[in-house]
Amino acid sequence: MAILLCLLRHGRASGQGADAPLLPEGEAYVAALGRRLAREGCKPVAAYSSTLKRAHDTATIVLGELGSSTPLVQLRQLAPEAGAADALEALASRGLPDGSVLVVSHLPLIAQLARALTGGSVDFLPGTFVEIELDAGQSSGALRRRIGPDDPDA
Repeated sequence: MAILLCLLRHGRASGQGADAPLLPEGEAYVAALGRRLAREGCKPVAAYSSTLKRAHDTATIVLGELGSSTPLVQLRQLAPEAGAADALEALASRGLPDGSVLVVSHLPLIAQLARALTGGSVDFLPGTFVEIELDAGQSSGALRRRIGPDDPDA
């Protein structure tokens, strides 16, 4: 089995401060996304979020909709101003297990992570979910899919 890194930008929030909560429409969208992923059989074996409220709450909602008991680990290296190399090192140091690994973060970091792993640019509106299948060395991967609020089926 491979590592499937599931990058998720937090849902729409009331602002950019550390304690900015999700807006009701942000909560509703990430809950619907979680239900969709549950129907598709998504079962994270690990889950990480930044320490900021909007990312933590997004991860909590999605994990709840998935019916997952996977513990959520908060990492300061997933903050918006963090660098992709530091974030990847923090994740790798936890020994990424085979299977789906949920990572909830912010712009610009989440886009930098996707670019560092795939070599390509990915648009991340609030609530965008991207799956990247990592190679054996975990330093690169292939984009498998993107689900965003701008998608007709989202």
